[in-house]
Amino acid sequence: MGHRNEGDMRYFVLSSIVLIGLAGCADINLRENSETKPTVNAELGEVRPEARPTDNEVVEVAAAGTARVGTLGVTIASLDASMPGLWMKTPLVSVAQNGRISFNGKSASVQLLPIDGPATSGSLISLDAMRAIGAPLTGLPEIAVTGV
Repeated sequence: MGHRNEGDMRYFVLSSIVLIGLAGCADINLRENSETKPTVNAELGEVRPEARPTDNEVVEVAAAGTARVGTLGVTIASLDASMPGLWMKTPLVSVAQNGRISFNGKSASVQLLPIDGPATSGSLISLDAMRAIGAPLTGLPEIAVTGV
């Protein structure tokens, strides 16, 4: 049996590395092509991949419920200053929808966002929504919720 020289061995190792690298690139390209659909802008002659849905869009599409209209109930709410805007996270809804909240005669239009839990569990409310209805920021106000 013959002895391989050092040049043959280098060629073999380099060829193997290149082939493995190309195989990996081909795999990546196949995945990218299967997950995105190109869109064509005829005016500019550009082809760009279509954006994939965000996690929030996927959750909204997958939600099994429908928006409810009318009185949804009363909930004890605690302040959640994690994001701005007029919203309430509540187990009284199963999908994101428009709503109204009321406290001591003051009301505000808000986005109602679903959270897990029984309808009797509490809700989370934004700082802006608490201010809009005049609820105490350090308290646990009882808030009436209506779907619109």
